[in-house]
Amino acid sequence: MPEQVIINSIEFARNSESLHGKVQVESLDRLRDLLFSNSGALEYTLTGKRDGDGKFFLTCIIKGVLQLRCQRCLGAFSYPVSLDSELELVEHDPDLAAEHGLTDAIKADPNMDVLALVEDEVLLDLPMAPMHSPEDCQAGGNFGQTKTVKQNAFSALAALKTQDSRKI
Repeated sequence: MPEQVIINSIEFARNSESLHGKVQVESLDRLRDLLFSNSGALEYTLTGKRDGDGKFFLTCIIKGVLQLRCQRCLGAFSYPVSLDSELELVEHDPDLAAEHGLTDAIKADPNMDVLALVEDEVLLDLPMAPMHSPEDCQAGGNFGQTKTVKQNAFSALAALKTQDSRKI
């Protein structure tokens, strides 16, 4: 279990603080269940700021490489993580706040778990069905299916007409 990193999100943003750290992938329970391998680490930088309108923001930068499971061949492939999110801190409903602006919003928290925030951001970035590119996949580009050639319906009718005319 990783050591928790707790911040007061509003004070962190108000004071324009910055925090840099590294977390082992194996310690992120929700993420770990979606991976091929739990090896590796993610580096993160969290920076607080206040804009000219008095709104508070957290900028979250995450870098690393995850080992995902390809949904075609079930083999491992490297998935580079390179996130740069700007999150507005809101006192009330983050969904309502996000509807009115172009930024993502999260609820301000005097006891915000930074590693949970990092894990949330990575989970949101993962593809729904991770796959190798067709040329790199062990299952091949045709997904195990044989290629069928569809015959034009009018060609089929012409062939039938030709067969009928030979019988007369």
